Amino acid sequence: MLVDGAGGLPAAESETPVDLIRTMLSVLRRRLGLETAWLSSFRDDVQVFEVLDGNPEAMGLSCGAGASLAGSYCVRVIDGRLPSVIPDTSVNETTAILPITGELDLGAYVGVPVVGPDGSALGMVCAVSRQASPHLVELDLRIVERVAELIGLLIEPPSAPTNGAADRHAAVRRVVAQRDFEVVFQPVHDVHTATVVGLEALARFPCEPFRPDAFLAQAASLGLGTELETAILTRVLSLLPQLPDDVFIAVNISPAAVQHAPWTDLLDCVDPTRIVLEITEHAAVENYGALDDALDVCRARGVRVAVDDVGAGFSSFSHVLELNPDFVKIDKSIIRNIDSDAARRRLAQAICEFAAQTGATDIAEGVETQAELDAVGAAGIRCAQGYYLGRPKSHVHGFASAAVSAMTTEAAPAALDLLGERRFELALAHSPIGMAVVDLDGAFLRTNRAMHAMLGYTGREMARLNFRDITHPDDLDADLSLMHECLAGKRRSYHIAKRYITADGRVVWGALTVVLVCGPSDRPHCFISQILDVTAERVREADLVRRADTDPLTTIANRAAAWSRLEELDARDAGYGVLFCDIERFKSVNDRSGHHAGDHMLVEVAERLLAAIGPDDLVARWGGDEFLVVTESVDDDDLALLAGRIADRMERTPVTLADGTDVPVTLTIGVCAHRRGDGRSIDDVLALADEAMYRKRRSRL
Repeated sequence: MLVDGAGGLPAAESETPVDLIRTMLSVLRRRLGLETAWLSSFRDDVQVFEVLDGNPEAMGLSCGAGASLAGSYCVRVIDGRLPSVIPDTSVNETTAILPITGELDLGAYVGVPVVGPDGSALGMVCAVSRQASPHLVELDLRIVERVAELIGLLIEPPSAPTNGAADRHAAVRRVVAQRDFEVVFQPVHDVHTATVVGLEALARFPCEPFRPDAFLAQAASLGLGTELETAILTRVLSLLPQLPDDVFIAVNISPAAVQHAPWTDLLDCVDPTRIVLEITEHAAVENYGALDDALDVCRARGVRVAVDDVGAGFSSFSHVLELNPDFVKIDKSIIRNIDSDAARRRLAQAICEFAAQTGATDIAEGVETQAELDAVGAAGIRCAQGYYLGRPKSHVHGFASAAVSAMTTEAAPAALDLLGERRFELALAHSPIGMAVVDLDGAFLRTNRAMHAMLGYTGREMARLNFRDITHPDDLDADLSLMHECLAGKRRSYHIAKRYITADGRVVWGALTVVLVCGPSDRPHCFISQILDVTAERVREADLVRRADTDPLTTIANRAAAWSRLEELDARDAGYGVLFCDIERFKSVNDRSGHHAGDHMLVEVAERLLAAIGPDDLVARWGGDEFLVVTESVDDDDLALLAGRIADRMERTPVTLADGTDVPVTLTIGVCAHRRGDGRSIDDVLALADEAMYRKRRSRL
């Protein structure tokens, strides 16, 4: 029976909203091709079936009936242990063993929570069948989400009774006192090898608020946070012998709990080197010294430290800087849409590079699509976790190696047997990153649309090419060397930046990640390549370099560029010559006609110098009205001829200023050469050229 205020639904006498909800459930059920649909509400840890449509009698359901939330699919969808779409409950290892599956004879399930204004789950919109429904896909979830959203607008949140808060607090206290929670584990995968390298332990609770973060916050507000976290840690450590011994076990823990946990007792009966403590606090830590002292006790036993949710706020970066963690976990807010958001990709790469410099292992959190996984691998991130790779589950289910990898989703036939043809084809068709399957000789077996778009070749054209054909000659040797190291068993993957020649002859830069796929007996089978177009980034970098080496007024080389050229020639020890050039009476031009006129003259002098030098010579503005010419010639006659040619170009034609005034240009040029074995440094050569220039000027007075 529907009672106003009890479950958040309108009273029975106001039937229009109820009828509308039933109509929406009917449309939803028929659209999904399922047998029964319902709207349930959550009351005191019970799921109450409020509005039903279809054939609920066949499943023993009726309006007003209730079932335990703790044993339901609903709470597991809310806390992430189950997906919202389950086409076949018999093949899902969690639903296959839940008693509710047999009690309601559930074969297929789709469920989405109805969320209240405060973000809490008021109930659930579900559609089910007694038979499996393989046709259900994630796309159907959007329809259910929209229906749940509309229904949420039609119902009012339940008005809590005066003792509601007290009841919830009592329930939280009971959970803590009785240790009435479940621990599940989410796998952490090595992105390149697709193996499970770690498990993150996560607590799940049987009563409101069901969301783990909300439940832990509620416990902390009651002064039970440290006790609950210690209880969870104790449970995890007790399960350690039942978990694979070749993976680390990560446990979320707040700084406060770190400082109060009885580490000596907790670590005595376990292998501490397998434990990773994930520091979860989002707020600033008041005393990092005390936290460091507590962590040092653990680290001395071999425990490692991770900082969780890096990038979610300033405090997480502070944790990284202060705690020197072994693992840096990149927050899901950065990983979400990383495949299509360049800003997120660059931020993830920056965190990844910082982690590498500090010796930490980086882990991407919240990977939910193949495209995100591809981008994570291309960004150089070593490990990943998320619903796409594996949902949290009980230790009794076991944790086999991952059947999906950012680098192996496009493998040739042997890998297709491992990954499944449909997943392979979807990755190939929809990945926004260029992907290719390459045979051991370098020929392209498969390529995707993103790669065709980047390089301008059709699929048929790519099938006739070898990767050598499209690799820039200057980058080919490095690529081949790394490829041969893979075939020799020295490495399984590599990552380089290289240039590609497109179909129309252009050059594009790609961030290339290559993984060797092995078949039976670990024999090499093929290579999987991923190419992220980074041409725009390279162009920007080159432009920044050019600006750093260019005088902004004259657009010729600046002092830094000239010095770099001198160092290069000096290192070759082949000798070089310099011409130190100074504009005579330049100050009088500035004083008489203004700085704009002086700037105009400097630009004109620079252009004439460029026209006078040879193709291998460099002209730079040394500073003010001084210019430097660097040449590889060390012959005195050649240097004298070059100086004469420059002086002639200057004096032949005056510079016309903006006001029409013609101003003659005269350069005073000092010359010096450095020859092999003369013992002169760069400073010596410049000083001698400068001295020669001043001697010549004095001789004209």
